[in-house]
Amino acid sequence: MKTKSGMLLLFVLTGLFVSCATGEYMKMNPKENAEVLGYVQSTFLVNGSFRYRSTINTQAYITLLAEAQNKYPDITIDIRNITWAIGQGDTANNNYEYTAIGKVIKR
Repeated sequence: MKTKSGMLLLFVLTGLFVSCATGEYMKMNPKENAEVLGYVQSTFLVNGSFRYRSTINTQAYITLLAEAQNKYPDITIDIRNITWAIGQGDTANNNYEYTAIGKVIKR
């Protein structure tokens, strides 16, 4: 009995750690008729205490939108199909670096 519950706990913990390693956010709707202008990429830090998927998604969107606004200053834009992945961790300061990429669309 201990072996089965131990294996179940290991499986759940592995799933939690893997789920925080990569993510997708704001997928483009197939019916969405938007002009894709290009792609942007950015890196950002997230404090280890706040490494929730929602926090990472929001930070990825904010940094990619800022990058896109610098690239396309005179166009009303948005970001879709955001994909992010964890990079290096700074365990001394409890910060983790993420890299995100997304499509820039014209609104």
